Amino acid sequence: MRETSDVTYRLLVQSIVNYAIYMLDSDGRVVNWNAGAQRATGYQASEVIGQHFSLFYSEQDRAAKLADDQLRVALNKGHAEDEGWLYRKDGSAYWAHASIDAVHDDGGKLIGFVKITRDYTEQQRLQREQDLRFRLLVEGVTDYAIYMLDPQGNVVNWNAGARRAKGYLSDEIIGKNFSVFYSKPDQLAGVPEKNLNIARTEGRFEDNNWRYRKDGSAFWAHVVIDAVHDDEGRLLGFVKITRDCTEMREAQQQILQAKALAEQNSEKAAAMSKFLDSIISNIPSAVIVEDVVSGEILLVNGQAERLLGLSAWLADGRKLRDLMADEMFAFFSELSSAVQRSGETHANEQLMATATGDRILSCSASIIVGNEAHTNYVLMIADDVTEQRAADARIRHMAHHDNLTSLPNRILFNQRLKEALHRDREAGKLTAVLGLDLDNFKNVNDALGHQVGDDLLRAVAGRFRSVLRPQDTLARNGGDEFSIVLPDLNHGSDADDIASRLIDAVRPSFSVDGHNLTVGVSIGIAVNSGEPLPVETLLRHADMALYEAKRNGRDRYEHFSLQMDEAARKRCLVEMDLREAITQHQLRLYYQPITDGHQGDIVGYEALMRWHHPLKGIIMPLDFIPVAEETGLIHSLGAYALHEACKEAAGWPHDQSVAVNLSPVQFKNNGLVSIVAAALKESQLAPHRLEVEITESVLLDNNMTNIRTLQQLKNLGVRIALDDFGTGYSSLSYLRSFPFDKIKIDKSFINDMQTSRESLAIIRAITGMSRSLDIEITAEGVENAEQFQRLQEEGCTLFQGYYFGRPEPSELLLKKK
Repeated sequence: MRETSDVTYRLLVQSIVNYAIYMLDSDGRVVNWNAGAQRATGYQASEVIGQHFSLFYSEQDRAAKLADDQLRVALNKGHAEDEGWLYRKDGSAYWAHASIDAVHDDGGKLIGFVKITRDYTEQQRLQREQDLRFRLLVEGVTDYAIYMLDPQGNVVNWNAGARRAKGYLSDEIIGKNFSVFYSKPDQLAGVPEKNLNIARTEGRFEDNNWRYRKDGSAFWAHVVIDAVHDDEGRLLGFVKITRDCTEMREAQQQILQAKALAEQNSEKAAAMSKFLDSIISNIPSAVIVEDVVSGEILLVNGQAERLLGLSAWLADGRKLRDLMADEMFAFFSELSSAVQRSGETHANEQLMATATGDRILSCSASIIVGNEAHTNYVLMIADDVTEQRAADARIRHMAHHDNLTSLPNRILFNQRLKEALHRDREAGKLTAVLGLDLDNFKNVNDALGHQVGDDLLRAVAGRFRSVLRPQDTLARNGGDEFSIVLPDLNHGSDADDIASRLIDAVRPSFSVDGHNLTVGVSIGIAVNSGEPLPVETLLRHADMALYEAKRNGRDRYEHFSLQMDEAARKRCLVEMDLREAITQHQLRLYYQPITDGHQGDIVGYEALMRWHHPLKGIIMPLDFIPVAEETGLIHSLGAYALHEACKEAAGWPHDQSVAVNLSPVQFKNNGLVSIVAAALKESQLAPHRLEVEITESVLLDNNMTNIRTLQQLKNLGVRIALDDFGTGYSSLSYLRSFPFDKIKIDKSFINDMQTSRESLAIIRAITGMSRSLDIEITAEGVENAEQFQRLQEEGCTLFQGYYFGRPEPSELLLKKK
């Protein structure tokens, strides 16, 4: 049971590649780590195990003993958490979030620590960009004082409008509690904290009241405090928005006073009217005054004329119905009726057609009570808040959308997925998640630059949207990865139809900045058709299906199956064991002879890797090389094979060469040529005695870049062989792309040549072409004398296969020599 638990634990830890997980002893030395840690730091396990974890810190942080301080906090409190710069083997820095937990045995004795690190560099960059945009946006709003408060109400940031409204300098207020803007009696009564508690519990606090500037002067303010939470519901702080409404309030008070004076002093009515007109004309809001009893309009100011399209000289004695279009009349009529029914101020917002176009109006209505009952009025004030609401909308959009494509980001995608799962479960429908990855996008980005790549991503997103339904959600995860929620499905096959249309949508080339670009898309599909699955599980299933689609040739879609989950677990186990095999020197090279058919002499050997597993015995390359390619371990394996093969071959007769296979993945390593050069230099092997074998897929993937790498290898003096020749669609075209020294006829043709005329014809064509191009040929997979004789008749000169010898370790070769 303990062994099963340990295997499960190892599987869990090693499968988490997005987190770097380190097991530390009680002194902070690394005793184990996972694949995510190796990927994040660029070190091999042998370079890190036994080293203090401060290896990843800067010299300045090491000198300050930051790592020891973090261990001390974790030991005293059980847990330590921090963010900062960490450093990879190559010296590059990445922003990391790190947590350290102390681990004790059952007796309470300290065993060591577990350190979990995640690379937040991209998130920090995006956050900085978003913060910058937010700051620029907020700083541009000068009519409003905007404050960012921490959970205790301390000011952490504010905009130019706040500095202008309050008269403080930034260093005088940043870090101070926002209660400084309240009066002393309000502070003593705990009003600021009560307001904050309302925002904390209800999400928002809103009020109109007096606030105070640095010089002690007061202003009448409309205040809104909104609580801000993260994705998990934790309170991050508050946004407080204040608008100076002193002028508006004074204008309202002056209107009341003026009306009262006009009623008390009829002989001064004309003068008061002019005074009233002067006040109202200077109010930046649209003002309408309506008689409660008659419903007649008594006053319309200049802003009401400009904004609402009303006419002051036509308004006298008329009613709202006579002056406004239907939509506007319905809005203001309801506002007037509501305030007359309750006697309290009413406010509302609505988008409506105005004299300046469609605008969002924020309107309030209140009762003005005169000396006599018949002098009651309704005062309606309207402000155009379109720009402010647009700014609010931009801020909300930025928090939930990808900046490049304006598609939903992962936060909004997960929210939509949760909602779809809930709705479809209630309605008895199916929900599907699609994971998409563009094929060939990296080549475009590397060759033509990020601007062209960004334009291509926007164009691809547009085509994806064109084939989706209105209820579907397309999101960009980052890079060239997208996700789609397909709700309201009747059958799982409905997702297949949409996936097929998505693949077809991107097949036609894209015209971007004068380039005709071609990309494909691989799609993984996960359908929630049985028991409700958590969002994270459904996304993981879609990722597994996407991996399978890419493994099976790309430009296709695959459905998730339980077999994929099992295969992923097996791959994870192989990867774990393979990492251990590298550090424990379980990998060895075997050598199979290449024979000259005329002389019968061995002219060289092909190096073939074998894994001597302590429990499973010898494991063949087909069972571990694909995993090594997927995880990047192929770079370590390939470098080992090159160095070991060159070192062994240096001790052979000078007329014998050694052939080493290069994986297409190795060509993604910019240092491949340097690794080959170093292997030759260390072993003192003559470059012409090293032959590297590639498959046609090297030329399919990033063609021009890989051909340049091949030419650099050839410039070293290394011979280049094209393996498995004849199995690809464009084999002949590759011979025009690059001057190969040798081609190897794939053994599938040799196996079938005695029964298949087509295979024999292909072999005959290859040998004839090689003679005309002066390229050597090796026939591989020769297993009997009949095959050997027939291949000689067809013009083959070099042979490899069990008929001439099986692969053997170097010590057995030496005995034979």
